[in-house]
Amino acid sequence: MAWDSVHPFECPTRLHYGFGAAAGVGERLGELGVARAVLVSDPGVEGAGTVERIATSMREAGVEPIVYAATEANPTTTNVEEISALYAEHGCDGLVGLGGGSSMDAAKAASAVIGNGADIREYRGRDLVPAAGPPVVCLPTTCGTGAEVTFVVVITDPSAHFKVVCVSRYFAARVALVDPELVLTAPPHVIAATGADALAHAIESYVNVGSDPLLDSINIAAIRMIGANLRRAVYDRDREAVGQLSLASTMTGIAFNMNANAIVHAASTPVTAHHGVPHGVANAIFMPAGLDFLRPACEPKLGEIAAALGEDVEGLEAGEAAVLGVDAVRRLLRDVELPATLREWGVDPEAFDIPTLVEDAMKSRNITTNPREVTRDDLAELYRVVLG
Repeated sequence: MAWDSVHPFECPTRLHYGFGAAAGVGERLGELGVARAVLVSDPGVEGAGTVERIATSMREAGVEPIVYAATEANPTTTNVEEISALYAEHGCDGLVGLGGGSSMDAAKAASAVIGNGADIREYRGRDLVPAAGPPVVCLPTTCGTGAEVTFVVVITDPSAHFKVVCVSRYFAARVALVDPELVLTAPPHVIAATGADALAHAIESYVNVGSDPLLDSINIAAIRMIGANLRRAVYDRDREAVGQLSLASTMTGIAFNMNANAIVHAASTPVTAHHGVPHGVANAIFMPAGLDFLRPACEPKLGEIAAALGEDVEGLEAGEAAVLGVDAVRRLLRDVELPATLREWGVDPEAFDIPTLVEDAMKSRNITTNPREVTRDDLAELYRVVLG
């Protein structure tokens, strides 16, 4: 690569990884000086008993949990407002994000709002948060978003049907407890979708224009780990496989945090905002067609991805190996029964407003990091393909 610019690398979140890591949540909060924390989660995690398990662990360490378990699948500005109000009402001094990216993003966003007194919409964009808010400890219960280590929050504004993407180092959690035991309770379809999200993070970070050898080393290892373990994690609930997926998800979060994603995330995010398709499912649907679009600009790296996913690329031309890479991704997603089109998921073609989706996608920071230039016409064609 051409070293024509300075490449930063930062991961300020203190990470504890391994089976049993979640048991240390109270101790970690105590080290941060937290005595009362809003425990942010969602109805599914609460229904599985995980919220009470973590709340009990907090109490045993002398930290009082104030439970908020109403986070939506795509967290909203209302969620952030409610968490912030609960924090003030109970005189809290910290937050815990327990769940998938939705709950972790909601907790991180609320911290910024609490610490700076502004609406989360005011922080849309990059580096607009003035100062750090109260400390956040994150515990992922899925294996996809990497939100426990990213500087990013994505919050849906229901009034505008738009996802507010905010990037600032002040969104970083102070501590992440990555415990694969928490993921073992997730339904197979959740493991499949969030694993696909992690795969999209790794691949897009690997091929985009902000890649460098440090990020590449993280991403290609994560791709290899996801390819070797996603099927076993979904169908066998294999303990070792789930552990590898959990770690791979965090690794991809550390990497794409530094250089963003590409066309898959740029195009899929508006669909989740307008049609409620879960983020991981949307990325799975867009990934094969999106990578096929990027293929002419990143054939060598797609060939390396093919090898990482178990394909034999020995002796193949770069173009042939790249095709194998896209096919390997498509096959992996199909094997874990993720939908191939938006129509298959249930999106109504009559309500599918391609011009609006294109305009929203063009606002994404991920448009500028693509290895191949993306036009509005390119996006429109991609939407037509994935609709099915």
